[in-house]
Amino acid sequence: MANSSWLSLSDALHAMLSSATPTTKKETLSVTDALGRITASNVFAQHNVPPCNNSAMDGYALRSKDGVSGASLIVTATVLAGDSHNPTVSNGQCVRIMTGAPVPADCDAVVIQENVHRDADTITLQTDVSELDNIRQTGDDIQQDSIILRRGRRLTPADMMLLSSVGITHIDVYPPLTVGLLATGDELTEPGQPLEPGQIYESNRAGVAALLAPLKVNLKHYGIAPDRPEALKRLFNLASEECDIIISSGGVSVGDADFVKPVLDELGSIDFWKIAIKPGKPFAFGQLGNALFCGLPGNPVSAYVTTEQLVVPLLRHSQGESNVSDAHRLTLKARISHRIQRRAGRLDFQRAVFTQEADGSLRVTPLAKQSSGVMTSFTAANCYMLIPADTATLEPGDLVDVQPFSLASVAQI
Repeated sequence: MANSSWLSLSDALHAMLSSATPTTKKETLSVTDALGRITASNVFAQHNVPPCNNSAMDGYALRSKDGVSGASLIVTATVLAGDSHNPTVSNGQCVRIMTGAPVPADCDAVVIQENVHRDADTITLQTDVSELDNIRQTGDDIQQDSIILRRGRRLTPADMMLLSSVGITHIDVYPPLTVGLLATGDELTEPGQPLEPGQIYESNRAGVAALLAPLKVNLKHYGIAPDRPEALKRLFNLASEECDIIISSGGVSVGDADFVKPVLDELGSIDFWKIAIKPGKPFAFGQLGNALFCGLPGNPVSAYVTTEQLVVPLLRHSQGESNVSDAHRLTLKARISHRIQRRAGRLDFQRAVFTQEADGSLRVTPLAKQSSGVMTSFTAANCYMLIPADTATLEPGDLVDVQPFSLASVAQI
């Protein structure tokens, strides 16, 4: 069973978010450069969308009181999208109009072209027409001076289109945080260098950097620190002066060469050290000077899981993004494919493959290899299968939570 001093994932995340003070600084960027950044203030519409009543279809604009099936109307003009003229329309008249074109002031309806018969300049209605049929009214989508984006929103591609649609070219956003990355361990060497006996390639920084890339942070790389307290102190002190958040991997367990915790005790403070999750138990969180500190486990899978589940929401919150909580990842229900027996005590993030059955239900199959050092368990999976901390046995058909790696990751069968 889990040690009573270990925090649950939810409690650990709550403690981390409570310790982080979101940035309040602002900077102004062009909309074209703001993708992925966080809005620093509410954004108001400068114009109505649409700016005037316009036609939703190709057809004929008319007075609805003339819109009786069988009636004949004279076509007096044509209005195209972008036209600025406003032709007069009298009783018994209409104008040819195209999608997006402004509706003449005398008209209050549009009949689609499929519902008329035209002969020269005369149309005959083949259906009744009601007021506002096929008309997009002024401000129907967006009203001038209304809030279109709220403070604390991470800007998406759709937001770029929205901002441009109301004529906004610049927007206030929070400045990017500076995040320091380093790895610890005498056994590590940089990819591309020859491997000496007993060494392995360092991969955690590459994975962490990739996970943080969508957050638009400024990354500072401090390389690989040897397993010597003085070397760690030097790098930690330097990083604490240059960074808002420091992320190290390795050295947070209880081995003779694991120096991160004692060095952090000396230079800063530790809020907690162990979490009741698998993989990822030895995760350290604390403070180094003015910087927050996250100490990831050294095993790649553990480092990846803790970055996704803890570091990413911490950064999002610190950047000023609103409504970040332990529910920051989409979770679905799926039925497990076969029996699992395990030791209860920690929330287990097993790498798995989920598929959609013909009836729309989801089925999940955990991968056979679940070691915290086996990164192929990620590349062969498309989700986490979550086994609650107090669950020791799962039977085929039992419902479990799954967290997809992406919204496009479900396999069809």
